[in-house]
Amino acid sequence: MDLAAFAHLDRLHFVVRSVEPAGPPVPPDMTQVLARGPFTVADELALLREHRIDVLVTKDSGGAATAAKLTAARDLGLPVLVVRRPPLPDGVSVVPGVAEALAWLGLGPDTASEDLG
Repeated sequence: MDLAAFAHLDRLHFVVRSVEPAGPPVPPDMTQVLARGPFTVADELALLREHRIDVLVTKDSGGAATAAKLTAARDLGLPVLVVRRPPLPDGVSVVPGVAEALAWLGLGPDTASEDLG
């Protein structure tokens, strides 16, 4: 988790939820909540209320993992800022799922398991 962009903001309190502890640099006034999802809307509402969060900043992690957080913020009328993923470097391939990744690697369903080594 990269919090360097927020590290100079010394007049704001941040609540940071992540699986691993955030490494420096971090905001000077920060509460770290270590937790692993998935989270329900009720979980997200409890977190937002307990910490009296008034703005939600979240990364664009894609998929349904962010849905409960966004729903909870909407239910509480909180503004939400979604930070987009950085663009991929040139030459990096992207596939939508595991089946496509296996096919890209030549390990599709028609490949015998003994071919893997």
